[in-house]
Amino acid sequence: MHSGRLCFLSLVLLLVNVVIGPTSVCAQESRPVVVLDMNMLILPGTLEYLESGLRVAKEQNAGLVVIKLNTPGGMLETTQTMIQSIFRSEVPVVVYVAPQGGTATSAGVFLTVAGHIAAMSPGTSIGSATPVQGSGQDIQGDMKKKAENMIVALVKSISDQRGRNVEWVEKAVRDANSITEKEALQQKVIDIIATDLPDLLRQIKDREVNVANNKLKIGDFSQSQIIAVEASLKTKVVNVLSNPAVVALLWLGATTGISIELYHPGGILPGVVGVICLVLALISSQIIPVSQGGVLLIIVGALLIGAELYLTSGILAVGGVISMLIGSLYLVDSSTLPGMQASMGYPIFFTLVMASLLLGAVFAAIRTSRRRVTTGREGLIGAAGLVLKGLNPSGKVRVNGEIWDAVSKSGEIDKDEIIEVLGVQNGLVLEVKKREE
Repeated sequence: MHSGRLCFLSLVLLLVNVVIGPTSVCAQESRPVVVLDMNMLILPGTLEYLESGLRVAKEQNAGLVVIKLNTPGGMLETTQTMIQSIFRSEVPVVVYVAPQGGTATSAGVFLTVAGHIAAMSPGTSIGSATPVQGSGQDIQGDMKKKAENMIVALVKSISDQRGRNVEWVEKAVRDANSITEKEALQQKVIDIIATDLPDLLRQIKDREVNVANNKLKIGDFSQSQIIAVEASLKTKVVNVLSNPAVVALLWLGATTGISIELYHPGGILPGVVGVICLVLALISSQIIPVSQGGVLLIIVGALLIGAELYLTSGILAVGGVISMLIGSLYLVDSSTLPGMQASMGYPIFFTLVMASLLLGAVFAAIRTSRRRVTTGREGLIGAAGLVLKGLNPSGKVRVNGEIWDAVSKSGEIDKDEIIEVLGVQNGLVLEVKKREE
């Protein structure tokens, strides 16, 4: 009799478990909490930061990952990959918009709604996910509609899976709608408003989430060890190199530095800086898409400014500055970065600074060339020099520390002989004779 009842109860419990599905509870005090401080743009380095945090969580057998998010936006492609990482995570991920005054703008909206639990701190905001160009300007026409539809489809899918307000996230994309933490809670965009991390850990206790297709009840982490994962140096460098403003600065610096060394040789430092900038610019071009046309315009601008050496008119210099400016503004291919926002002020400022340095070098080279001609006619006559390359009758000599082409007026003169300057041909070639002892 008792045996039959036990069998019946076991069968009932088994059927309930099949219908409702298994629910496991996270271990409590014994499992640590991994915390990431994501106070940055959403760039390739940020993706690496997230993945390193998830690896630490797995290695340390963490029961929870908390992302403290404060971002003005970033790259859509990177954001999509980060969302995929969150969905694949076997550890619950809480996205917590903090601290007070922080925001989850643009790409930050997508990350927030993708979290297993979404939370915000008092005094924060979320929204304004309308796609913009890399220059910070609005996308126009069909490209805007295409970008919006793509982003709306993505964010609606995420919101639907997490049970969040699909209508609002669409408004955030199409109408740049932005709301406070209280409005976000009322409209079911987030789950919790927490004043700080301890308050967050207390409030999420016993909440059920779906992690890797398994229902999971969040345990008590209020007394758990906190493992803070800092962004590595590599992460910070990658993020710097993938910032559109920095990419523009690197290409402008590379072109300017190398050009200065070519137009006004001997400085060494401009050439070294230019080569370093070129290497970093090439690396950054592997991280984010760069417009070849933008790079070409910057190079053409430098060449036009350099042409002032041979045809001083002012028009070439103005054209060069304009070419460099346009190139820097359209250097980053904004069609592939609909989630990135950047100020136009940076490339304009960088262009004007670099163009000024380049113009200064060119005009310094012009002054030096004219001074050499004047000095050759008035100050070099009668000066002594050293033969560097035997004169038969032409060769090379050093006079007053400068190397000149020279022609002998007193027959063949061997290397290392002392000569005397007789005159200057066309302001460029010295007429010399062997100096009498």
